[in-house]
Amino acid sequence: MGSDSSTQALVSLRNASALLQAGQPAQAAAALRIALDNAPHDADVASEIGRVLAVARTWLTIGQAQQAVALLAPIAGSEHANGMALMLYGHALMMLGRKDDAETVFRCWTQKEPQNSDAALRLAAVLADGNQPSEAETIVRAEIARRGETPEGAFVLGRALLGQSRFDEAETAFRKVVHARPDHQNAQSNLMELVWMRSGDVREAARALDRALRAQPQLAGLRITKARLLLSARLPQEALAVIDAGLALSGQDAALLRVASTIALEFDGSRALGYAQRLLQVAPDDRGARVEIGNASLATGDARTALQMAEALHQSDPTDGRALAMKADALRMLGDQRYRDLLDYRSLVRAEQIDVPDGWSDLDAYLSELVEDLGRVHTLRAHPIGNSLREGSQIQLDPPQSSFASIRAFPQAIDGPIRRYMQALGGGPDPMRRRNTGKYRISGSWTVRLRPHGFHVNHYHPEGWISSACYLQLPPAVARRGGEGWLKFGEPAFPTRPALEPEYFLKPEPGLLALFPSYMWHGTVPFSGAPADTRMTIAFDVVPTDS
Repeated sequence: MGSDSSTQALVSLRNASALLQAGQPAQAAAALRIALDNAPHDADVASEIGRVLAVARTWLTIGQAQQAVALLAPIAGSEHANGMALMLYGHALMMLGRKDDAETVFRCWTQKEPQNSDAALRLAAVLADGNQPSEAETIVRAEIARRGETPEGAFVLGRALLGQSRFDEAETAFRKVVHARPDHQNAQSNLMELVWMRSGDVREAARALDRALRAQPQLAGLRITKARLLLSARLPQEALAVIDAGLALSGQDAALLRVASTIALEFDGSRALGYAQRLLQVAPDDRGARVEIGNASLATGDARTALQMAEALHQSDPTDGRALAMKADALRMLGDQRYRDLLDYRSLVRAEQIDVPDGWSDLDAYLSELVEDLGRVHTLRAHPIGNSLREGSQIQLDPPQSSFASIRAFPQAIDGPIRRYMQALGGGPDPMRRRNTGKYRISGSWTVRLRPHGFHVNHYHPEGWISSACYLQLPPAVARRGGEGWLKFGEPAFPTRPALEPEYFLKPEPGLLALFPSYMWHGTVPFSGAPADTRMTIAFDVVPTDS
């Protein structure tokens, strides 16, 4: 390699480091690409890249995964793609929900370093989370046979078993981890959620957590996990007390302050605002802090501050659903009719019957088989932690991998309605239409079965574009009593001043698919009925693609 190109490469690398320090990751990534193009094999370039990787690790530590991906992509595609670069790149992709891309990166890592246990476990972890739990189990068991069982291996094994609905074995694996490592937050969280969903018993679900917190009360992550459980059990006061106990030990902990503000928002807006203001002082560059300030401002009647926060968030990321929801609420509270551009229910909410997939004679026959098969899938009692539903169960679906033909056929049944929604939506400058490419992919799919008195709390999907509810089985109360079990729009999850009531209702019917913007607040009205009455749905999010 000539000296001139090496010198230019090193100049570009140092320029990349300076741009990173100046908070310009996109420009830094471009400079890095120039360096690698000029001297792909140069030893001095390889040495300088180590500094760049350290910066990328810092980006990941503070949650700036998008910047880290932009920085790491040129390295991952170069001759300098060592294990550290691939590990960081794969982790950043996982943080962004790009599981398929992360899987490709980790497979590359295992091929480069076939004896690397960390590479094997990370590949298994992404497979377990990416709906390939059987392959994940095979990889982990081979690694355990080769090197013995470690807490890390047992945890990934538990995730793989959980993905196959082998709940007894998964619980055993998670218990092994928390016994060896009581501070293993992910294992504690998975164990807690699994026990909760199987039993609905708060005390039993929190038993291992409580034992760990008695021994190490400073573990903020475990406190947050415990608070999430209590919130799901509709015990917000108790949840906040758990967080306050942690803040008494570490009053500047940003994660605790963020959760405290979110919890307090449910019943005390002024208290939520106090936590949010403390959070903003501790983490002035944190987008989440600005979301908490904006929501707490809505709760205390300061719609103008909320609007300022929402507009700043939207300007920096036009796809952020949190900003869009907040902006609509603030404009509505101010009496500004521009909020109708965001909450135009009649043109943005669309409902129609799903199509009959190949292999079934009519829609009734398909729905009957689908409901029967989903009934076999719903084996848990309580809802997942941190989820919107109450008094019911939710199961993640991966239709292409399902053993049931009716579930495998579901993507075909919804393809037509999704494409017709996008066609009716058209193009335009508003947040929905300007993202419309006419092409899409499904981002997450799940089925929900509600029992009598069950409902979805008001929520939105900040990472989605189009959200949905497909109604498969409905209780008699939906038709008998107006409003029960219906889908409602426009009411925030927390009390505002003045109160924002629901503005739009949609009556469910078997086979009906409702599609609507992911940033819209939506929930359901509880329904009454006999113990055997159920309300079963499949839901999913849609995101636009270029191909």
